[in-house]
Amino acid sequence: MSRPATKWKCVLCNNTIYWDELFTYLKNGVAHYTCLREKAIRNAKIDSKELTLLLDSLEEELKSIVSYKQKLSLLQNEEAKKTLDQIEKDAEKNAGILTRLIEKFSDLSQ
Repeated sequence: MSRPATKWKCVLCNNTIYWDELFTYLKNGVAHYTCLREKAIRNAKIDSKELTLLLDSLEEELKSIVSYKQKLSLLQNEEAKKTLDQIEKDAEKNAGILTRLIEKFSDLSQ
């Protein structure tokens, strides 16, 4: 069984991004979470322990997004679907905020 691919390639490693992988949207494109984490820690502009805390928080949000999307596909009740969809959107917003902060505190161009 083949894995469903997204339409994006990671801007950090240039490999295909699959829907079952954690990924986030950077200013200049989409990146695997693992690629972002590795490069951000290597090029940290702040204390690496603090950056790691931000990266861990981003990972938690990305895992929540995946979990909510999986559960949404199983729900039949419209009210429950609407509520879970809104919660998932909030997690996406939080992931975006954390991603911007991580971009600010690490040099991803190197």
